[in-house]
Amino acid sequence: MKDKKLFLRNLILYGIIGGISAGFDAAVFASLYKGFRIDEFIANIFSVHCGIFLSFFLNSRYNFRKTDKIKKRFTLFYLTGLFGLGLSSLILFLGNLLEVDIFLTKLFSIVFVALVQFFINRLAAFGDRQ
Repeated sequence: MKDKKLFLRNLILYGIIGGISAGFDAAVFASLYKGFRIDEFIANIFSVHCGIFLSFFLNSRYNFRKTDKIKKRFTLFYLTGLFGLGLSSLILFLGNLLEVDIFLTKLFSIVFVALVQFFINRLAAFGDRQ
């Protein structure tokens, strides 16, 4: 029962932290693109990385409470973030091919990729076998 409660706590906090990180990503993007007139693709690359960094910091400290082996954990978390970016791009591409509404596809992508990343990060980046 304790493991189930911890799992649910981690999943909920992961979602909350993901929302905070996505908001930060969007704010950085808007600031760079609108405020500093930086190309949208460059702004997106930079803002996504900012979101990944913030998400790692918050998850490592407040969710999974793992602050040892920080370089290894960050590397695995970062690679998982890049994998998620690729997976979401693939889902958007497939949705476009199948002529599914872009916002419905994006919504599915967000939920699916977040769940996949949660399980990968829970085992790889924040697992006890580090």
